[in-house]
Amino acid sequence: MTVSRRRLFQSLAVAGGCSVAEGAESPLALEALRNVSAAHGTNLTDDRLRVVKPVLENRRPQVRALREFAFDDTVEPPQGIFEY
Repeated sequence: MTVSRRRLFQSLAVAGGCSVAEGAESPLALEALRNVSAAHGTNLTDDRLRVVKPVLENRRPQVRALREFAFDDTVEPPQGIFEY
């Protein structure tokens, strides 16, 4: 069975949001940010992560809206981000 990239990301997004009750968001843990930083190969220091944490918490509504937006599987991913 072939799984599309879009379906995979939808599944990961749903799995990531299952542990939190509807409407109640837990604050971002420094340990979680440290793990994401390590996964991306940046290994940011705790001081840097404390600076990034409020920015990420403020962007959560935008990320939630993007996750809830329904894309049809026929829509191709962009080839790049263009600045105007």
